[in-house]
Amino acid sequence: MSHQKNSGRDQADFPLLPVLALMAGIFTVGSEELVVSPLLVRMATSFDTTVGVMALSVSVYGATTALGALLFAPLGDRVSRRLSLSIGMAVFILGTVLCAVASGTGVFFTGRALAGLAAGAFVPTAYAFVGDQIPYEHRAKAMGILVSSWSLALVLGVPMGSFVGQWVGWQWTFGLLALLGALVLSAMLRIGGERRPGSEGRATPREVPEPSPGWTRSAARAFFAPRVPTYVLATFLVMLGWYGMYTFLGTALEYRYGSGSSLTGVMILLYGAGFASSFVTGRFADRLGKERVLTVTLAGLVPALVGVPLLIHWTVPLAACLFGWGILQSLAVTLLSTLLSECSQRHRGTILAFYSLATNLAVAVGAAALAPLFTAHGFLAVGCACAGITAVAFGLSRWTSSAATSSPSPVTASRARGGDKGEDT
Repeated sequence: MSHQKNSGRDQADFPLLPVLALMAGIFTVGSEELVVSPLLVRMATSFDTTVGVMALSVSVYGATTALGALLFAPLGDRVSRRLSLSIGMAVFILGTVLCAVASGTGVFFTGRALAGLAAGAFVPTAYAFVGDQIPYEHRAKAMGILVSSWSLALVLGVPMGSFVGQWVGWQWTFGLLALLGALVLSAMLRIGGERRPGSEGRATPREVPEPSPGWTRSAARAFFAPRVPTYVLATFLVMLGWYGMYTFLGTALEYRYGSGSSLTGVMILLYGAGFASSFVTGRFADRLGKERVLTVTLAGLVPALVGVPLLIHWTVPLAACLFGWGILQSLAVTLLSTLLSECSQRHRGTILAFYSLATNLAVAVGAAALAPLFTAHGFLAVGCACAGITAVAFGLSRWTSSAATSSPSPVTASRARGGDKGEDT
């Protein structure tokens, strides 16, 4: 009976409104990042330009997201997290509205840049909000909900945006995202009772005060920790192959099925469904060994990236290949972020910042670098290029896995000795 009372009290104390607001915010900015792919043809026609030019809007969003994370996310440590989140979402709404009402590419790209800067500030601040504002007993659950927002953006946001763009115009897709952003902003303004970082009165496990060596030295130590440079580079390559391919997927499907067909949205939904499978597949990696599973996953991604354009004219095999690509891609992303988080306990936050930077740089570079290839040689050439890029990541993973077998990570070694304290090298 006592256990039931405590369980009910814990559920009642869970900060539902802040977590749902943050989840909706990440879902919104994630959907805007990914939804351009199935809308490229319509936007190019609307602005009387080429798909390659409009694909640069993906690069603009990725580059400004990385810049926003570096410039504005740290401000949350000095001022109110809620205020930072609210300002970030307000700027995101402004940028998205500019995209919706743009009559030329200049205004549209300006809107994308503003939205990207805001997204770069919002997402890391949302994670930090959970770290210092959500009670410790609810923190893991809250973070899991926030991370799931990215899968929801793929499964729900992108297909929804594609369907809206097909039936009433791509401008309405951005209008709906702006409306959703306004609802998030309204919820953020109603969140009260914020605590300053470090004031919750209960120390988290392994929280040991130590003198700060300065940001530059700390970042250098984090980056050059064992296996971190290799995994960060592998992350950049995997994401480059992913975004380079995904950016032009919607256009290839439009060319295949026609501008009025709903099959484009259905195919992207199947890919998103595969991507969401990380909830199931990720748990098996711990049993089989994350390094080994990552190597096998990257080996499977290489033929999948070539298979999608090769199967573009056969609907059923294409659907199966897209679903499989989503499964492998989500598992690769999950494993890379997890392996990086285990490289160093002391520098975990900084290492994951490098992970985020590598991801957003890949978004920026992928569309810009591969747009000329798509324009000149088509979707199959893009698939082969992305497969080659991923094959390099596979080689790095295999080499790192071999090194990890002979020399376990400091975190693993510490756990094996039964120690709880973080390491540093």
